[in-house]
Parts: sequence; C-alpha cells; structure tokens
Amino acid sequence: MKTEIKDKILNAGVNIIAKKGYNGIGIQEILNEVNIPKGSFYHYFKSKEDFGIQVIKKYTDDSLVYINSFLENTNLNPLQRIYALFYDVQKAYIEKEFKEGCLLGNCSTELGGQKINVSTTLENEFMKMENIFSKCIEEAQVIGQLNSNNSPDELASFIVNGWEGAILRMKSSRNIKPMKTFIELLKTKILN
Repeated sequence: MKTEIKDKILNAGVNIIAKKGYNGIGIQEILNEVNIPKGSFYHYFKSKEDFGIQVIKKYTDDSLVYINSFLENTNLNPLQRIYALFYDVQKAYIEKEFKEGCLLGNCSTELGGQKINVSTTLENEFMKMENIFSKCIEEAQVIGQLNSNNSPDELASFIVNGWEGAILRMKSSRNIKPMKTFIELLKTKILN
C-alpha cells in the first residue's frame, strides 16, 4: 500500500512537471491530483526538491524501459533499432502536439544551474541513457555495421545531446522539423 501511494504521487509528478515544469507546480496541486493529505506527502518525501529528484529518477526508469524496448530488439540490426526508436519518438511528440518535451531536458534548463543535487541527479540519469545507446552502437561496430573512428561512448553522448536539443527545438517551434533533421544527419553523417 505504501509503495502504491508513493508511485501514484510520482506518476502524478511526472505528468504535471512534464507539462508545467518544476517551478510551475506546488505540492498542493500534486496532492489534489492524487487525493491525499499534505502530511502524507512528507511521509514519502523530505522536501519538494527530494520529490523532484525522485520524479526525475522515476521518469528515467520509465524512459529506459521504453528505450530498451527498441535498442534490445534483436529482430532489427543495431542501427535499425536506433532509428526505429527515434521514428516512434517523432510520432509521440506529434500526438502530444509538441507540448511536453523531455522531463530531463526541461528540468535541466529550469533547474540545472540552481540546485546541485538536482544537477547531479540529471547528469546521472542522462548517463544511464548514454550507456544503453553505447551498448547498441558497440554492437553495430562489432558486427561491422558501423565503421566510425569515434568510440561508442562518444557517439552515444552525441546522440543523447542531439536528441535533447532536437526535442527542445521541436517544443519551441511546435513542429517536427528539428527531430527530422536530427535523424537524417544521424543516418547520413554520424552513424554511417
């Protein structure tokens, strides 16, 4: 029961922070969403910052399940897996009308320079994403699908950085062009 309530609070936090940002919400809004008293919130979280950090980790855990569903799909070769992921991401942002963006990217621009604990958490979560891309890229190199002088870690870092930048631009421009450009250059210039 205790874990269910905490998960319910974190899920509400992910949804609300993705739409409004961290500074744009109050604890009461979260409590209203999940219908629990204020004292219960502090039973699960030390502070709003602790809540924000746990929301970031929850979002990443869920995102990694999604990303891995593509990058570990052995029915496709490694590079096809990466492109399939990004094509699916495109569809998701179109369906959401470019309103949400990536919670990690949003929190980075909003909080990254302000709160050291949040910055550290964000960097750790981005590294988790880079690591799973790196494994897929390394597999592509081992089977001879990718002949790059760059290490898998460097390419994975570039991909995550480029992806996040494309998402930010998509959100601000409210169109898919930044993601399409990112994927096209990834296919023709970076992972070729």
